[in-house]
Amino acid sequence: MSKRTLPLWMMAQRKPIPKPESRTDENHSENKPPFSETSPSLETNSNDGPKDEPPKRRLRSNYTFPSAEKQPDMKIEYLPFAEYHGVIEYYTTMHDIAFCCHQLLQWVHSQLSDSAASIPIAFDLEWRFSFRTGPGKTALMQLCATTDRCVLLQLSCLKRLPLALLELLYHPRVVLHGVCIKNDMRKLARDFPEVDGDRLISKCCDLGQWYNTLHDSTGRWSMERLVQAVLRQRINKNNAVRMSRWDVLPLSEDQKLYAAMDVYITQQLYLKLTEKQQQQLAEQEVDAQLEQQLIVTPSVSIDVLPAKCLPPNSAQQDTNHKLPADKSAHEYEETAKRQH
Repeated sequence: MSKRTLPLWMMAQRKPIPKPESRTDENHSENKPPFSETSPSLETNSNDGPKDEPPKRRLRSNYTFPSAEKQPDMKIEYLPFAEYHGVIEYYTTMHDIAFCCHQLLQWVHSQLSDSAASIPIAFDLEWRFSFRTGPGKTALMQLCATTDRCVLLQLSCLKRLPLALLELLYHPRVVLHGVCIKNDMRKLARDFPEVDGDRLISKCCDLGQWYNTLHDSTGRWSMERLVQAVLRQRINKNNAVRMSRWDVLPLSEDQKLYAAMDVYITQQLYLKLTEKQQQQLAEQEVDAQLEQQLIVTPSVSIDVLPAKCLPPNSAQQDTNHKLPADKSAHEYEETAKRQH
């Protein structure tokens, strides 16, 4: 058989395979082996790898910026939890809610020994929230006038608020306070048309804004952060209870304690901020008195004082003790002996 030959056009396209050429390094002679990573004779720079090679990019830097020194602060996990051991009064009917508010009004009138004194009452609302339907109607109102008694009023079963409750909220001496309380006032006015929201907002006190005023700061404060900053305590904001059904009667014991804790700790915040304000006012009065005492009248030379302001014979004694310019000390002593 004759050998099969390729066509000429295929033989023309075939290229010879190049032979591998020996590669020598510029830094070493032909007799020396090429560089290896483990070679002990490898010349390297201090930071950039082998000599005469481009520097390698650093993937990660070992340099750490010095952190700014911060003042030591108590960690949140070390703060104790706030506890409430007072009385919790829970009312669910229209008659009971009206009777309770009437008693609170009588207590407010009994506390008005000073006509200018205000009576702080902690205020809060609870309602059901759903991610599908949004916020529901106001279900619960919490009031706390003293730190040993919290009142829970179930509003989900009412079509309108009793008159005694409105009188309590509108009382000129009652100061309703809370954290973000203005939003609660707007919510109450939307759910119950008989409530004048603007009137309540004009007389309420937002504790977060009051804290900023006293400490010359700015910020939006939540209940948790404000309790940590002012009272150095923690409160348990359990989402299972906070997002629970507040419109279902009766409330569980966990719900009652949660609702009472909100207004109890709010009343504690108000009292603490009141102490801070009184302390600042006292310091301002002391500073004002010190400024008045430090006001010194300009000193007046004795030479310009009238003669009636000088002690007797003071002018004569002053002239006697002056040394004349034309006399020496010895002559002055002799003159003084002759006078005596």
